[in-house]
Amino acid sequence: MRTAAYCRYSSDQQRETSIRDQLRNIEGYCSRMGWPAPALYQDQAISGARNDRPGYVSMLAAAEQGAVDVLLVDDLSRLSRDHIECAQVIRRLKFAGVRVIGVSDGTDTARDGYKLETGLRGLMSELYLDDLAKKTHRGLMGQALAGYSAGGLPYGYHSITDGKGHKRVVVEDEARWIRYAFERYAAGASSRTIAAELNENGAPSPRGKAWKHSALYPDAKGVGILGNPIYNGRQVWNRTVWVKDPATGRRRRVMRPRDEWVITDAPELKIIDDNLWRACEARARAKRSESAEKRREGRAPGGGREKYLFSGLLRYGVCGGAFVIVDRNNYGCAAHKDGGACACSNSLKVRRSTVENVLLAGVKEALLNEDGFRRFESECREIIKSMRPDPAQVKRRREQARRERDNIVAAIKAGIITPTMKSELEAAEDRIQEADDELRAIARFEPAQMLPRAREIYRDLVTRLDSVEDVAVAREALRELIGDVTLTPENGALTAEVQSAGLADALQMALVAGEGFEPSTFGL
Repeated sequence: MRTAAYCRYSSDQQRETSIRDQLRNIEGYCSRMGWPAPALYQDQAISGARNDRPGYVSMLAAAEQGAVDVLLVDDLSRLSRDHIECAQVIRRLKFAGVRVIGVSDGTDTARDGYKLETGLRGLMSELYLDDLAKKTHRGLMGQALAGYSAGGLPYGYHSITDGKGHKRVVVEDEARWIRYAFERYAAGASSRTIAAELNENGAPSPRGKAWKHSALYPDAKGVGILGNPIYNGRQVWNRTVWVKDPATGRRRRVMRPRDEWVITDAPELKIIDDNLWRACEARARAKRSESAEKRREGRAPGGGREKYLFSGLLRYGVCGGAFVIVDRNNYGCAAHKDGGACACSNSLKVRRSTVENVLLAGVKEALLNEDGFRRFESECREIIKSMRPDPAQVKRRREQARRERDNIVAAIKAGIITPTMKSELEAAEDRIQEADDELRAIARFEPAQMLPRAREIYRDLVTRLDSVEDVAVAREALRELIGDVTLTPENGALTAEVQSAGLADALQMALVAGEGFEPSTFGL
């Protein structure tokens, strides 16, 4: 008997003792049953509404790999607070042959009627979360209406308590950088330029790392510093809400209706005066309108998500950041683009056509050899074999047709003749002949005979990699073949190194030890 325990607590105000208490109950149950001590999977301070919990994912993987016979939880709510996710995980575990037991609530999937029990408990857990969320929201609403802090702590403030709630107080050492950012934005500087200047001037960032333009950009949700009205002396709460996408399980922030916003005046928190705030707000509004106009015209706005063949596959070896499209024709370091030289000193831009041509040349060289073709041929054989008809099914059809024919013949011999009997007999004979022909074809089936032009087809597929119409499909194929590509300066050149073992060593040699990227390629 192989047992496993899954323990979880959701609030960072709880302690690790919660895990120990749950595990103690589970171990006591195992001891009473004469079972061995369970392997522990745990998640600390993570909501049960999420399905991406590390311990939860590891537990499911172990169960589905056959390493667990019985999974024990203190109660079913530890497994999930989402009744749909709870039902799905129970179904997955049952399919994997795993029995699920809730020690405290009596859940046991080995009993008849467990579906009703687990379904009701899962629904009750989700309703508990909904009720808790409503009560929490109601309490925060009261705090916001009273002028207290009901959310996170924006850059430029710290928090003090007066016994009734938390009040925000301006931190002048940070406030001066906020004024600097607003003044530069009103003067026409972009959020990327401002982030680079803040890094150069040694301004402390919100998270203790380098400034990035995303922390400043004045988006419509008021998340970026340049669009947050608190700096103009107005606290806005309940502007957005986090909702979970039922398809992916990921949360995303969406705007609430404006009449649900709670806005309170807080002149003591004002860092930016009215004139400067209005100037920046007008510029941000104009840029959003410009971006919306470009989208209507079918043109990607600045920072849009135009996708290219190597988008998402390139990384810079010095800072570890992504190598992305930085303008219409060039790749560059994302960290340098967003945070300036202090975030990453690499200002090098590489033409997109150069990246694609050199990397694709290496991919083609590695694929256009005998080993690459053999792998292609082997995959094709497996696909064709999977298309091969099942001879057992054909034999069953033939036997059914033979029985029909024999019954008709027996009826004729007994003197039973109907107007349709002749056509039915001929149809049965035809089905028998078709089945015999199909069985002979199956016996002669050889995948290689279906690939007379395999080598020609393969060469054509490889050589047309750079002219493929569906870029997204081609990019995913490249991701599987080569994984991430790290670009690193070396002896005055930028060398590409493939990390994945998706292709043979020949590809790595072609990119690492071959012609690489000569500086002249970049027009330097």
